[in-house]
Amino acid sequence: MCKLFSLAALVAGLWLIYLGYERQESLAGKAADSISKIGQKIDGADHVTTQTKYYVAGGFLLACGVFGLGLVRK
Repeated sequence: MCKLFSLAALVAGLWLIYLGYERQESLAGKAADSISKIGQKIDGADHVTTQTKYYVAGGFLLACGVFGLGLVRK
């Protein structure tokens, strides 16, 4: 059962990374990057875009899946 969840986490992580890449290359992603940079210049705070959230969540799930399947030894 643990291997099944690890495999699901691995697949979900890869899917989220793919979605983040697609969003980054789209018109909406480029607009979000530009608006984020403008917002950072106005108030100085970091503004996280949607594709960055996809990358972070996908990387976390990918790492959990890899460790759970035992592809990387501790």
